[in-house]
Amino acid sequence: MTPPRQFESREFAFFWFDREGVFRHTNFVNPEELVEFISKEGPAHIFHSAAYYDTPDAPQMPLKGWRGADLVFDIDADHFDLACQKQHDSWSCLDCGHRGYGHRPEQCTKCNSTRLKTFKWMCEECLSHSKAEAIKIIENFLIPDMGISKKNIMVVFSGHRGYHIHSIAPELHILGSQERREIVDYISGTGIEYRYHGFVEKSYGVPKGPDSKTPGWEGKIAEGIQRLFQSPQQLSHIPGLRANQIRLLQEDAQAIYKQLTETPPRYITPKGVGQKAWYTITQYVVESLAAIVDEPVTTDIHRLIRLPGSLHGKTGFQVKKLELSELEDFDPFKDAQVFSGTTTVKVLDAPAFTLNGKQYPPMRAIKKELPLSAAMLLLCKGVAELAN
Repeated sequence: MTPPRQFESREFAFFWFDREGVFRHTNFVNPEELVEFISKEGPAHIFHSAAYYDTPDAPQMPLKGWRGADLVFDIDADHFDLACQKQHDSWSCLDCGHRGYGHRPEQCTKCNSTRLKTFKWMCEECLSHSKAEAIKIIENFLIPDMGISKKNIMVVFSGHRGYHIHSIAPELHILGSQERREIVDYISGTGIEYRYHGFVEKSYGVPKGPDSKTPGWEGKIAEGIQRLFQSPQQLSHIPGLRANQIRLLQEDAQAIYKQLTETPPRYITPKGVGQKAWYTITQYVVESLAAIVDEPVTTDIHRLIRLPGSLHGKTGFQVKKLELSELEDFDPFKDAQVFSGTTTVKVLDAPAFTLNGKQYPPMRAIKKELPLSAAMLLLCKGVAELAN
């Protein structure tokens, strides 16, 4: 377990395997008291508040005495539309029994019922995508744009399908929900107006656009556009550009790139490709550079977040704190495993997965002895039962 900073000022909350609801509005004098409680009660999930309180165990929020909160970002594979999810995530209708794959719809696609049950798995692709998004947020936004030092950034593997980023810089603690929402909008590229990011008409009709030497989104946009013309085959993937515009831009890509890297850059395009095309290209660049975060997690100044060092009740994986230098090579399917030994389980219906370097094929209606980490994953996911 990794006790959070200012431990005594945090609220703690617990979810159970065999009970409904959450036990919260509690705190502990020291980490040893918390460990004793966990050992006795065996909760499925353990959370602490991102906020600091005068009275963290007060039963109502207005009575707690809010003093500030860490700036927290949640990156989860649920937020992305990945090809792998159509293979291992599924939903079923509790009324008609119809089953589908991928993200759960609002209602059953067969009978329109809203009573749907979901099953979510995770794989290397899911977690690699979540990791890349976490690295993007840290390296492209928090450090260069917000000036947050590495020592004030903590990364935590969530134990399931993503990562949490904690910014513990004291100057950020007092930010309210609206200020935090502005940060989310900035990181996600929401509401960018092109005319405020370098696109103007220069004298003699030569269009001027974003400059890579300018900090913030203008510089990011300029660099993104330059990369497009370095690899002009990517232009064919931009929605909104007509086929003839793509052809003209690709034919002149080398000359355009040279003009874009001049000082100041020149945004001259072939005849038939005007300012509107630059806006379309810019929109594509913004969407590719922007990061996706769970907005309610960041903006909620009373948010609960998983306790580093605890176990995730849906996987048995450790909620693991990472140094920034460890993030790139971190493999949750090896490095977040804590169980040893073996046990025998009855597998009901499990997809293929890899754990601790071993590949497991799909299993269904089979009694099998498995390494305890693999057995715990299946048990926590509800696709296996103890054999005895």
